[in-house]
Amino acid sequence: MWKRWLIEQFEADYNEVDRFLRASLDSDQYVGFAKLVRRYASVHIGWADAGLLITIAKIRNLIVHERTDLHRHVVIPTHAVADGLKLCKERLMNPPRAVPTFQRTVEVISIHDTLSRVLKIIEERDYSQFPVYDDKRFRGLLTENGVTRWLARHVSQAVFPLVLDDIPVSQVLQNEEERKNHQFVRNDMRVDDVTALFAKQALLEAVLVTASGDETESLVGIATRWDILHLS
Repeated sequence: MWKRWLIEQFEADYNEVDRFLRASLDSDQYVGFAKLVRRYASVHIGWADAGLLITIAKIRNLIVHERTDLHRHVVIPTHAVADGLKLCKERLMNPPRAVPTFQRTVEVISIHDTLSRVLKIIEERDYSQFPVYDDKRFRGLLTENGVTRWLARHVSQAVFPLVLDDIPVSQVLQNEEERKNHQFVRNDMRVDDVTALFAKQALLEAVLVTASGDETESLVGIATRWDILHLS
């Protein structure tokens, strides 16, 4: 009896995934499941369940198409496989979003702050990305790498020691303007799509999260490459 229940639940979850993918991709019934999965993965590059679902499709085909009679199957999915399919379905239909995944109070600095204050924050809090504002206007993302490059360039050229309290953030930030190192996204963006941004943009150091993805809005979160690497 438990085997029959397991197979029925497995097929029900599989069918839900199939319907979801077809609706999301606006595909007709003649497109195969594996092709649907690959198409969806090409749209959501950070989606991690494609390989598992393609394997599950092979198991499902054996269950459905190779059955020897009404109550006998050549294979029965294990509980682990059935649970894996259920988790895939849940992640697919209710994917984690930028908020709350990356929601936090974001340390911001002013264009008028000094380099010495930035270095102090780096030392005390181990932060490495700093959204910079001029009052409420976003001016850019200052990074630890950018600070290091600026210091290396100017210390080597300086005849006298630099007084870091006299160096404004606005001056150091100019070094970051040579590359696009940030992107704003809306708070309901899928986490796998945030992951894909880092995969596609080699110079991206931080994704900044606001209500609608507009840089004029207050920050509600931030995602860095470190955060992406440590997603559970």
